[in-house]
Amino acid sequence: MIALLALFAFILTWQFFSYAFIFLIFIFYAFLKEFFGFLNFRKSIIKEAVLIKNSLAYKITSRNLYIYIVSFFVALFAIFSLSLNLLASQRQDYIFLFIILPLLLVFFKKKLYFQLVNNAYTDFIIILISSFFTALFYSIFDLFFNVKTIFNLYDFHQNIVYYKNSSFLFFDLISQFLAIINALKEYFLSYFGIFWFRIFNFVFDFFNFFVFSFFVAYLYNFAFKRNKIYIFASSFIILIALFLSKESKNQNIKPYHKEILTMMDNFSLLREQNLSTLKEDKIKWDKNLKQVREILNKNAFEIGIWWFSKEKEDLQKSLNESLK
Repeated sequence: MIALLALFAFILTWQFFSYAFIFLIFIFYAFLKEFFGFLNFRKSIIKEAVLIKNSLAYKITSRNLYIYIVSFFVALFAIFSLSLNLLASQRQDYIFLFIILPLLLVFFKKKLYFQLVNNAYTDFIIILISSFFTALFYSIFDLFFNVKTIFNLYDFHQNIVYYKNSSFLFFDLISQFLAIINALKEYFLSYFGIFWFRIFNFVFDFFNFFVFSFFVAYLYNFAFKRNKIYIFASSFIILIALFLSKESKNQNIKPYHKEILTMMDNFSLLREQNLSTLKEDKIKWDKNLKQVREILNKNAFEIGIWWFSKEKEDLQKSLNESLK
């Protein structure tokens, strides 16, 4: 329960409280404990299936030191991934994380209660299934209800300048970096046209939110070992608080913003010039091919006359220019 409250506290305070990173320690501990339970359970199965009893490898793995080491690094990756997603998350994300995800967890726990043995591996399966459906519902909602238009330079400017800032310098820098990465992704995906732009966004949203949901689900699973009613009540209260709270966004254009915008503007102009050149070349080739087709339809006498005409010189000149 403390780990989940720490998650709520971090979301509410990371923008204005310089020591909000302290809450991540409690979340890290919850991850470490959950991953250790899962890996420790899997260790006995893998050992019996792979290693020969009383062998050197069997004796080395008889203790839990390496399980602690692996759990530590997995928990470190989890807290890093979760932190990045929390810094870049939007308010609509929390509806799926704090309402739909825990409901799915409880639903699948009850549905699979009589079909699966109650252990750490079963928890992993339920978390995986719940995260999958949460990410799927989120991606479908975003595809059909969040209207996406082609991302232009103005949108790019808005995204990188008005990012969610923080009083803690480290979080502020990460938030800036994430805003730039997201803006670049949206901008370059827009080159594929509105249909593929939406499809690619659907795929990206699904995989990103699946990982996001997976780690949040582990915290809920850790907390659900206590009173579920308190957890749902806390989730609902925090969700209301998040929607009522005001996000702080950067209002100052920084020097690197101007450099990035100038670079993207030049890139856009270069792309437009290249496209216009390609269009001109295509028009020339179409014209030349039509003339060649007309020549092939002529008889030998007409071709002989054409050979000494100005049309032949013009066609030859045009072909030479196109082949340069």
